[in-house]
Amino acid sequence: MSSTTNMETNQALSLKDQINQYLRYWPWFVISVFIFLLLGFVYLRYASKEYVASTKILIKDTQSGGGLSELSALGDIDVLGGSFNTVENEIEILNSNRLINDVVSNLDLNIVYTRTGNIKSTNVYKNSPIKLSILNDSLSRGIPESIDLMVRYVDETKFEIKFIEDLNYVTHDYGASFKLNELNLLVVPDFDHSRGSSHINEVEDKNWKDLLVSIKPINDVTKSLKSKLNISKADKRGSVLEITLVDPVKEKAEDILNNLVSVFNEDAIKDKNQVAQNTAKFIDERLADIQKDLDSLERGIQTFKTTERLTDLVAESALNLESSAGITRELVESRTQLEIARLIKNKLNKESYDFIPENIGLQNLNIQQASSSYNALVQEYNRYKDNATAENPILKRLKDEIDSLKQAILLSLNNTINSIEIQKQSLTRELGSVSGKISTVPENERIARYIERDREVVEAIYLLLNEKKETTAISLAVTAPKAKIVDFALASKTPISPKPRIVYLGMMLIGFVLPGAIIYGRSIFYNKIESRNDVERGLPNANILGEVPKLDKDSVDYIVPNDRSVLAESFRIIRTNLQYKLNALNHDGTKIILVTSTIKGEGKTLVSYNVSNTFAYSGKKVLLIGGDIRNPQLHRYLPNVSKRTKGVTEYLTNDQLTVEELAMTSKVNPNLDIILSGAIPPNPAELWMQDRTKDLFEEAKSLYDLVIIDSAPTILVTDTLLINKYADVTTYVTRANYTDTSLLEFVADTIEDGKLSNVAVVVNNVKLANFGYGNKYGYAYGEEKKTWLDLLKKKFSKGKSFE
Repeated sequence: MSSTTNMETNQALSLKDQINQYLRYWPWFVISVFIFLLLGFVYLRYASKEYVASTKILIKDTQSGGGLSELSALGDIDVLGGSFNTVENEIEILNSNRLINDVVSNLDLNIVYTRTGNIKSTNVYKNSPIKLSILNDSLSRGIPESIDLMVRYVDETKFEIKFIEDLNYVTHDYGASFKLNELNLLVVPDFDHSRGSSHINEVEDKNWKDLLVSIKPINDVTKSLKSKLNISKADKRGSVLEITLVDPVKEKAEDILNNLVSVFNEDAIKDKNQVAQNTAKFIDERLADIQKDLDSLERGIQTFKTTERLTDLVAESALNLESSAGITRELVESRTQLEIARLIKNKLNKESYDFIPENIGLQNLNIQQASSSYNALVQEYNRYKDNATAENPILKRLKDEIDSLKQAILLSLNNTINSIEIQKQSLTRELGSVSGKISTVPENERIARYIERDREVVEAIYLLLNEKKETTAISLAVTAPKAKIVDFALASKTPISPKPRIVYLGMMLIGFVLPGAIIYGRSIFYNKIESRNDVERGLPNANILGEVPKLDKDSVDYIVPNDRSVLAESFRIIRTNLQYKLNALNHDGTKIILVTSTIKGEGKTLVSYNVSNTFAYSGKKVLLIGGDIRNPQLHRYLPNVSKRTKGVTEYLTNDQLTVEELAMTSKVNPNLDIILSGAIPPNPAELWMQDRTKDLFEEAKSLYDLVIIDSAPTILVTDTLLINKYADVTTYVTRANYTDTSLLEFVADTIEDGKLSNVAVVVNNVKLANFGYGNKYGYAYGEEKKTWLDLLKKKFSKGKSFE
């Protein structure tokens, strides 16, 4: 039960440490959030705002004839035919390059007027003070890339212009055409619209003094506009389309959408009128031929009656003629139908896909409906043929459908012609029977009636074509648009991009995440120890004596009498913990403490000197030996003493020297004696292996209460391992933000192999924020707190002491 509780406690502490790892850097989080919020403000201040404009149109249901509902008062006039286009097809047409290209040309969108600022440029669109026109339009459409011009205001009659890469401006008059390279240009002023008439003569008004005019290729503008255009159904089951466009200029977006709908309607009306125009052309051609035939028959009757001196029918043939008249009417009607059917058949037998006449009197309803469908397919085929290749699947499908429908119509026409021929033969036989009854009618009268019947047939066809000509003209005049505007284009009052809330929220998140990511990345890739927690993880079986704080640049690295600094308190804690370890030993008498580290620069000399001082201030007689005879550093704590002063090296090589002769008493602490390392020998390891080494420590133990050895780093040389057997406690020094965590593995292996005994660790150069076990609070206990004024005085005072 207790082990489970300890595990939960360790997990809780570990989670707390992880959270504290981020919380201790809270000022950086605050600064980061503030900076990114400021960047968000700057971005919102200068970013181009995007507005969305939308319009709704109703695509009329022309498939069922609903698109011509306005013409219902005209009866059976339906020369425009039906349409098999679905709403999806109309979406494709609205989004076609052809229509969008027309919009770009209508609104001159390929010419962009921009006021340049120090940071941000503004598209002035309709508020431009000038209007530039390209006179050679064909050249403007073929420019390979954008042309940028700078226009500068001179006065109300003149202006200056140049290419943006040129150095010098050229002066021209408003309203006069001029040539700039290969472009013929014309610039017209528009001061009243852009600046107001009261400012025309104010040269100091420089709102538009430098105006950037960009002439862009129309195809590039078309592609860009097409990519921003979105067309979708407002309702899946309806035929209302919603067209939206996002643009920095609200008025521009509204004009584009309104003009696109207008161009779409004009294009649809043009397509619808093609059938009627072809029908009118066909009727005119037939009327001319029939008028000649009718005139020829009437002249024949006139000549025949004049020659034969005929004035009226024979009275006795009245009854027979009355019966013959009914049969004749039917025969005339059959001939009329037959002639019309043959005309349509001749039209269809041509190899080209031309429109065929509709509703010109043929009584077969199936053929009339098929003719309308055929014309609709031909119309759609001609629409796609201009913008697609012969291999286009839509064109192939339309061609197949036209061919199939043509064959069906021809088959129906053949059947109709055969049927009419049979009916005509029957009527002819019946008429012959009736004619036999009036055999007493003079031959001249019979011939005259025969000629009259031919005239009536031709006249009937002539009158029918004249009637259809009038209906076709009416339909051309009242063609209804295909799209009905439900809502005119309207742009949003507030921009849709950038959105301040999202920008500020995103910047705030980045401000939080970035420092956290840096801290997390540093924790992964930074391979230096920072606190005792890192040492405890690397050396779980070693005791931690304490932590030495990181010193300021102007702070001394040694303690003095009655010192209440954090440095002094940290070494008092180390002294107390060392005393516990020394008291736990099984022997009495003088103890030896060996101070070492893994590599150079970890602060073993600083630790050994201050630990010695701390024990000496407690009343013990302490000897500090400079055991690093390869790279001595202890002399820096003895002012005016050279590092060449005799010391350990001389003792080991000269049997006549004693510890008392080599020991020097510290000037700041009479209880502390120091033996320096002496001269650097060529064979340090061999010296430590001599019996004289044992004599050194035995003599020192006889004279002092405590002996502390400042030895060499363990990973570089074997000196420390050779003398470790004389030590009771080994104080191993590590340094925060300096010692690699990988070096702790070497220390652990050295302890495990028994090369170092009774090891305790000191963590040097620890930031106060990284102190463990609450020491960052305890070290300040009893220390005199300095006000911010005292700290300010200390910062600006040079070499003065306020103690």
